[in-house]
Amino acid sequence: MTQNVYRIIGAICISLSGIFFTAERIAERLSVAVTDAGFASAGISTSGMMNYPGFFDNFFVWFFFLIGLILIVIGVSKRE
Repeated sequence: MTQNVYRIIGAICISLSGIFFTAERIAERLSVAVTDAGFASAGISTSGMMNYPGFFDNFFVWFFFLIGLILIVIGVSKRE
């Protein structure tokens, strides 16, 4: 494969990692909002604490980031 293919696939993997991470944060925010709305309908107050997942909590986030980083390094260092 050429240098550009490694770079493009690496960039796609890193972008996919970011999309997974962002989707997890959105899901957490929505789950807290739904819970708070349910308690608010009953007239009960909640703290609304969000427990965002960390970078290493999801296997796919750091796996795709690592693979993408390795592919970009290979694409930059490979000579044709």
